[in-house]
Amino acid sequence: MKRAGWSLIFVFALSCFLISQTGDSIDKKDPWEDQLRKYAQVYAAIKEYYPKKFDRQKLFFASIDGLLKELDPHSYFLDPVSQRSMNEEQQGNYYGIGTRVAKYEDRLTVTAAQKGTPAYEMGIRAGDVIVSIDGHETKDLSLNQVMIKLRGAKDTYVNIGIAREGIEAPISFRIKRAEIPLDSISLAVVYPEEPRIGYINIRTFGGTTAKEFKEKTDELINKHHIKAVIIDLRGNAGGSLYAAVDIADFFLPAGTVIVSLKGKHLKQNFIARKDNQYEDMPAAVLINRGSASASEIVASALQDHKKAIIIGTRSWGKGLVQTVHRLALSSSLALTTAKYYTPANKCLQRDYRKQDDYLSILYYKDYDNDQAIKGGVTPDIHVEGETIPAMLVKFISNGVFFKFSRELIVGNPGITENFSADDTIIEKFKTFLKENNIAYNAEEFKKYIKDVGSEIERDVLTNKFSAEKGMTFLLKSDPAARKAVEQLRLALKKEAKEKGAANGKKP
Repeated sequence: MKRAGWSLIFVFALSCFLISQTGDSIDKKDPWEDQLRKYAQVYAAIKEYYPKKFDRQKLFFASIDGLLKELDPHSYFLDPVSQRSMNEEQQGNYYGIGTRVAKYEDRLTVTAAQKGTPAYEMGIRAGDVIVSIDGHETKDLSLNQVMIKLRGAKDTYVNIGIAREGIEAPISFRIKRAEIPLDSISLAVVYPEEPRIGYINIRTFGGTTAKEFKEKTDELINKHHIKAVIIDLRGNAGGSLYAAVDIADFFLPAGTVIVSLKGKHLKQNFIARKDNQYEDMPAAVLINRGSASASEIVASALQDHKKAIIIGTRSWGKGLVQTVHRLALSSSLALTTAKYYTPANKCLQRDYRKQDDYLSILYYKDYDNDQAIKGGVTPDIHVEGETIPAMLVKFISNGVFFKFSRELIVGNPGITENFSADDTIIEKFKTFLKENNIAYNAEEFKKYIKDVGSEIERDVLTNKFSAEKGMTFLLKSDPAARKAVEQLRLALKKEAKEKGAANGKKP
C-alpha cells in the first residue's frame, strides 16, 4: 500500500510539474530544450513505476510517430522493418524464397511460386498451405508478419511446414533464401483484340522502374509492333520522384518541364533530358483514387503537355515531397521538405488539416465532382471502375474461386488458353459450393452469373498458365482500359490520315 501511495503522489507531482512548465519559464528558455526535458522525465516515470513490462524500442518509435503526425500525414518514421521494406522496393529485389501468398480464413495459402526461385525449385506449388514458419504457427500471423519471417539475409535458411491436399502429415522444407526480383512492372502485354496497342501496368516507382519500362516497351514495339501504349497507374501510391521523372521523360521532348519542387531550402525544376524516345507514340494513362505522388507527377506532366490522354477517376492528391534522413538503429525519417508543382504551376496536394477526412477520401462518393475540394489530377475522360458485387468479394476473400479452379485443373488436364466458363462449368461450381457447405443467395448468383463466370475463367488461366494470362483476361472487361483503346484507335487513325496527307503533298 505504501508503494502504491508513493506512486500516486509521484504521478500527481509530475503532472503539476508538467503543467507548471507551460507557463512563463518556456518563454525564457529554449522551448525545444524544455520539451525534451519533459519527455525524459515522462520516460523516467514510466520506466520506474509502470507495473507491466514494455518494449522500450516500440514505445520510443511510437512516440516519434506521434510527433510526426502533428506535422502532416506524409512525414513518417521508418523502423528497421519498414526501412528494409523501403530499401527492397527502391532496389527492386529482396532476399526470400519466392512465393506469393494469400490468407484464406486462417490458412496461409501459396497462390504462386515464382519460376527459378528457391520455393519453386524445392517443389512448392500453388495450393500448398504454409502451416508453420520456423516453428511458429501461421494461422494467427498477419500477411505483414509472414513477409518479415519469410524474408531475411542472403543465403540464410528458413524452415516451413506445408500442408498439401492428399498428404496426411505436413511436409517440412528447409529453404535457403536467395535474391528475388521485385519488379515495378507487373504486366506488359499487347492489349487483347487490338494488336497495335500495348498495355503496361506500373505497380510502384523504384530504382529499376525506368529500366524495366524501357525494356518492356521496346519489346512490345520490336517484337509485337505496337503503335500506341496504355500506362496503368491505378492503385500506384508512388515511390521514387526520380523514377517518375524518368518515365515522363520518355514521352516529352528535351527541355520540357516535368515537375518543380518548392520548399524552405529546396527549389528545383526537373526537366526532360533526352529526345528520340517515345515522344511520337500516342499514350493513355489510367488513374484512380489510389494513384498518388509519383503517379500524379507522371499523369499531370503528360496531361499538361498534351502528350497523353488521362482516363479514370480523380487521383489521390498528394503534392508533398519527403526527404529521407538516415538515422541510427537501421531506421530513417521521411520528412516533408517541399511541395511539388505541375508544369502548369499547380500543387496537387489536398487540404489535410482534418486528417480523418483526408485519409477517408477513398470512401467519399462525390470526390470526383466536388469542386470545393482542391487537389489531385482530374482525368480528361471520367470512367468509374467496376464495382465487385459483395457475393464475389466474399468468394474471392475466402479463396473459393482459387480452390475451385485448382480442382477443375486437376480433373481436366487438357484445359487450353481458350477455356470458357460455360453452363457446364457453372453447374460444376454450384456443386462445389454445395459440397463445401458454402452458402450463397440463389437470386444474387443468377444476377451476377456473368461475373462469376469471369472470375472462374481468370482463376483457371492464372493457375493453369500464369498470372500474366489471368491479368490479361481481365483487360477485356476493364471499362477504363476499353475507353483508352477507343481513344488510342482514334489517335492512330488521325495520325495515319495526317501522314497520308503529308505524303500526298510531296512532289
